[in-house]
Amino acid sequence: MTCSRCDGLLVREYMLDHREGPLSGFHGSRCLNCGAIHDDVIRMNQRVPPLLKRVRSPVAGLVLAPGE
Repeated sequence: MTCSRCDGLLVREYMLDHREGPLSGFHGSRCLNCGAIHDDVIRMNQRVPPLLKRVRSPVAGLVLAPGE
């Protein structure tokens, strides 16, 4: 597999999420050249059109559409 950012070599690995606990993590791919991380959630979010993305405001959880 090759990286979509730099065409470098992607390697599969299990990445730990220390915020969720010592045994939680996810399977993904990391580029040996540029260090970019690729997984299913990242790919899905990259496919969402910008107009459908919502931005969470730091003010009391207010959700704004881009440009508001």
